[in-house]
Amino acid sequence: MTRFKKMLTVLSMSVMAVAAGTATAADYPNRPIKVIVPYGAGGTIDAMARLLSPKLQAALGQPVVVDNRPGAGTMIGADAVARAEPDGYTVFMGSNAAFTISPQVMGKVPYDPVRSFAAVGTLAAFPNLIVVKPDSPYKTLADVVQAAKKGGNISYASFGSGSTAQLSGEAIKVAAGVDITEIPYKSGAQCVQAVLAGDVSYGFDTAIGAVQRVKQGQLRALAVTSATRLPDLPDVPSVVEAGYPSAEVIAWIGVFLPAATPAPIQNKLAAALRKLMDDPEIKSQFAKLGVEVKFVDGEATMRMLRNEYVRFGKLIEAAKISEK
Repeated sequence: MTRFKKMLTVLSMSVMAVAAGTATAADYPNRPIKVIVPYGAGGTIDAMARLLSPKLQAALGQPVVVDNRPGAGTMIGADAVARAEPDGYTVFMGSNAAFTISPQVMGKVPYDPVRSFAAVGTLAAFPNLIVVKPDSPYKTLADVVQAAKKGGNISYASFGSGSTAQLSGEAIKVAAGVDITEIPYKSGAQCVQAVLAGDVSYGFDTAIGAVQRVKQGQLRALAVTSATRLPDLPDVPSVVEAGYPSAEVIAWIGVFLPAATPAPIQNKLAAALRKLMDDPEIKSQFAKLGVEVKFVDGEATMRMLRNEYVRFGKLIEAAKISEK
């Protein structure tokens, strides 16, 4: 084959690939779409998926079914999507736990957390609050650290191994050079119960779950795990202001597809989701869950994911967090 013929062959194949991708996007979707949620029914992300599914179904003209696949720090659900056909009919809706936390904590990851997926976009992001009982002697994070340095029996409640709460909690311990016992629970709600019962010195809850309780005086917040203060709680310092920048950990919720999914399909799903995130009804329904909509496109989401993977990896290593 001559060089000219080779060039024609390559060009022909490229044109065919583009044409195939365009045709696929034009036909997509022509059957039901499955949204895999890596958590059990009833949680925040499950509720978000179930609120979105009928709206997405109306936008795309095909049934959208939520499939709960909890377990292994969200990696069971993520792996199911990584192994799925890259045709746009198996979608992942989960948090950064599946990409930047659990794979570095749990070990034996069945997928590449950075290369196995294509991000459609981020739907929302939110920090955690570090909380104590209203009558707690601890008014600041510095009070907690000082008590630990003096040999006090200090403990904190986290959402469990690989959670954003654990990352922040262990980062504070490492930075302060103190011994504080982590008590893992399964949710922020359970952490709050433990705090109020006096089973732990302090605990974590999502800003989603705790802001109103802090406003109503049911809890006192020592800090928020973001770089800046929350507008809803202007008197509560950020962990950065409190002197623990390494404890800045934000939870985010995103939508992903298998990495090889054609770009036109990714773009079509992203356009539908972006439009839904502007829907006043969706914003209102999410707000009732305590979720503030903040859509970030797929490219920016992947950039954030890669940067966070490196930063969290260093934190996980420094804090010796491991379930391997």
